[in-house]
Amino acid sequence: MKLLFLLLIAINLALFAWQRGAFGTLPETGREPERLARQVEPERIRVLTPEQAKSLRDAAKAAQPPPAMPNGPLDVAIGAACVEFGDFSESQASRVRPRLEALGIVDRLEVRGVEAAGWYMVYVPPYKTRAEADRAAAQLREQGVRDVIVIGDNSPLRFGIALGSFRDQDLASKHLADLQKRGVKTARVADKPSTVSATRYVIRTVDPVLAAALQELQKEFNAGRLAVCGATS
Repeated sequence: MKLLFLLLIAINLALFAWQRGAFGTLPETGREPERLARQVEPERIRVLTPEQAKSLRDAAKAAQPPPAMPNGPLDVAIGAACVEFGDFSESQASRVRPRLEALGIVDRLEVRGVEAAGWYMVYVPPYKTRAEADRAAAQLREQGVRDVIVIGDNSPLRFGIALGSFRDQDLASKHLADLQKRGVKTARVADKPSTVSATRYVIRTVDPVLAAALQELQKEFNAGRLAVCGATS
């Protein structure tokens, strides 16, 4: 009995000494609340509501740059870094250029000459001399015909008069019908498509507002191309 009493005293003394650190400290388990107490400024930690989390995600997305636009049709909603606009005949190009410059993009505008295949020409058959062709062309302009070009020496239609070229044969036929209403009875549409020299405009840094303006010009001039640079036809 006395031995048991002494053993209990020894155990109590040992427990007291351990609580006072006489035997060192046990390694921390990493559980709460010890781990939380070791954090830097734990009082700043807070749980976000679903609305706050969504707001932060939306802000992060808005800060990211827009994805690069692939080659293809111009997306009017976002614009593009580079756009090709055309292709225009010589007489069309002379009317399109001032309209583009009026948009304030002269410093971003580049002109390229291209050989465009698959065009149906509306024309007046050749005259015997250049002088006759010039007189006929002047008369057509007085009648309000805009696309009037006397065809030069390097063409089978030398001294004929070109009245416009169209990628779509139906559009060419529609233009012919309009000319005939104006009294141009000798005009006709080429039976086969041909390759013509055309003008293509390249425009840099096209924002949505400019993209919408270009789309309106495309409709007005029946342009067959309004696409991101490098897109295939």
